[in-house]
Amino acid sequence: MAVFQIKNVKVVGMTCCVPTTIDRNEDNPQFTREECDKLIATIGVKEKRIADLSICTSDLCFQAAEKMLQDMNINRSEIDCLFFISQTPDYILPATSCILQESLNLSKECHTIDISLGCSGWVYGLSSIASLISAGKLRKGLLLVGDTTSKTTHPKDKSSWPLFGDAGTATLLEYDEESDGFTFHTATD
Repeated sequence: MAVFQIKNVKVVGMTCCVPTTIDRNEDNPQFTREECDKLIATIGVKEKRIADLSICTSDLCFQAAEKMLQDMNINRSEIDCLFFISQTPDYILPATSCILQESLNLSKECHTIDISLGCSGWVYGLSSIASLISAGKLRKGLLLVGDTTSKTTHPKDKSSWPLFGDAGTATLLEYDEESDGFTFHTATD
């Protein structure tokens, strides 16, 4: 069983960014009223946010991170690592984490990495960045997780379109010797 604990790390901030356009499942012409009611009752998703075509996943994550760094008055030179988790990166190359490191004006010494994951992405990203920080050499890290799934699905796709919206999140972690950290149970099915 993939159960493990990572100590000496804590979450000190979280924020998100969502696009302004709202897509309501009840307005989808692909569903009858009965189908829509059943869909919403089953999955619980009434509406989601959709980015326009000019918005990339990194744009949403950037806005979330920028707001958090400014609101918390974080010295950007103290960010030692940045993990970007997404199934919709901006490009295959270069890595989106590198683009975000530069856009956020972080140090060139900042360790960056992209991880391609969907639903489990935040948890796997948290376990990955926390394990790196827990050693104590890297003190602060940004976990940026997001997707613009509306670009990879079609409104007529009844299996995917009603579920997935667009968003970007930022989570700030830091080393803390007093923290009990996190216990993870990760697996793959």
